[in-house]
Amino acid sequence: MTSRSRAVATFFAVAMATTLLAAFFQSQIRRPLTAEARAIEAAAAPAPAQDAPFTLDTFRNIVKSKNPGVVNITTSQKPKARSRGGRQLPFPFFQDEDPLGPSSEQNQRAGGSGFIIDADGTILTNRHVVDEADQISVTLLSGKRYDAKVLGKDARTDVAVIKIEPREPLTVLEMGDSDAAEMGEWVMAIGSPFGFGNSLSVGVVSAKGRNLTLGQQGTGVDMLQTDAAINPGNSGGPLMNTRGQVIGINTLIITQGLAQNAGVGFSVPINVAKSIIPQLKKNGKVTRGWLGVQIQSATEDIALTFKRDSAQGVVVTDVTKNSPAEKAGIQLEDYIFEVDGRLVKDNGALTSYISGLAPGTTVTLKLIRAGAEKSVKITLGTFPDSTPTLSGQKDGAEEGVAEETAPTNLGVDLQTLTPALRERMGLDDVRGVVVRSVEAGGAAELAGLARGDVIIMASGQEVSSVREFNSVIRKLAPAKVARLRVQRGDSVLVVALRLDRE
Repeated sequence: MTSRSRAVATFFAVAMATTLLAAFFQSQIRRPLTAEARAIEAAAAPAPAQDAPFTLDTFRNIVKSKNPGVVNITTSQKPKARSRGGRQLPFPFFQDEDPLGPSSEQNQRAGGSGFIIDADGTILTNRHVVDEADQISVTLLSGKRYDAKVLGKDARTDVAVIKIEPREPLTVLEMGDSDAAEMGEWVMAIGSPFGFGNSLSVGVVSAKGRNLTLGQQGTGVDMLQTDAAINPGNSGGPLMNTRGQVIGINTLIITQGLAQNAGVGFSVPINVAKSIIPQLKKNGKVTRGWLGVQIQSATEDIALTFKRDSAQGVVVTDVTKNSPAEKAGIQLEDYIFEVDGRLVKDNGALTSYISGLAPGTTVTLKLIRAGAEKSVKITLGTFPDSTPTLSGQKDGAEEGVAEETAPTNLGVDLQTLTPALRERMGLDDVRGVVVRSVEAGGAAELAGLARGDVIIMASGQEVSSVREFNSVIRKLAPAKVARLRVQRGDSVLVVALRLDRE
């Protein structure tokens, strides 16, 4: 090899070595930087989702796989008054009544939705969809139609389980965890609005824990609220998350005078249904513990009247005659703040706890009455199928009309409930003072008082005239807040009236 060849070979060898050496050092320098960057990125990024990422195809894919599990339900009933057991439904339910109206000679037809929860043909729906029906028909997405029978139904939650005998494989919908649902989470509703079977609408979870009364005696269910469009006929259909899991049973809407959907719909949380399905399938009904009280969640101002510094707890607004609560001595306006050592957050928490216990169970309530804490033991009864009689009001001495005015800083005009006025308002056994008007922005309006309300008691003291009311309020003035027991129509509620508002 010539000297020139050796020089060229040496040059390339040195260049190659230099390149390899530079690459080595560069990789060593980059490695810690890459590891550091990865650590920073991992710390900043949110935890990875357990389900597939949400895309524009998410709803389409879910509908393709889950739509066959949603069914259309039609019912037929022989001519008779559809009174729902004599009770007036508190909200517009989604039952799709015959648009021509009921006929005295033809069967009355109605409809709703449901979804399959077991391959053997078990279907979940609303009680009001199938209640009082003489015949129930279920139509699948394929067009196949089956007769169905009711396995069980529950008035308190408006949940029912029905059954068909399928001759084909069925699509079963997975029940998710409604407690894990979050406000703002995307959801979809599938059902038969106005009879248009298997229609899809999309929205979000608008709110959780909306305590609405579906059954008797003021016992509420903490509902999911959604703005997914739901209308008559959607009753009993599923509310699903983006994983295709059912998190609610679409049940009712609030329209506030509008024709139908107003973007405010409510679904029974699926966890509520899951807890009672076994009893419905086995016994046809749900047996749950019962206190026999109507209760109302305390506000901060109401809690202040009981010398409590938080809004946790409930106030007893009525006691059912001959109920376990009455027998144990529970009284109107008792402030219950603890049950079996558990703090009572609100009426939903107490109701859920009691209804989850078996009849015959003894519970211990801690409450405040007349400024003193008491502990009361109550043996639970069985939640009744029909509405018992409430205790109502005790008859008070008839007072003459005392045309005084309420203290001006309260912003309310009151009138003694005279016999003539009592008869006109249909309040035979009620004694108190009537709210004639409420000043805008005043203490009474802020407390929630409205024209037509009847104030029965003020901080535990009966008031049967304006004079008595004013006298009680003057005595309570140093406390800066009064607790008022109010009759509003057929309901009783408790409000806190600020006495220090100028």
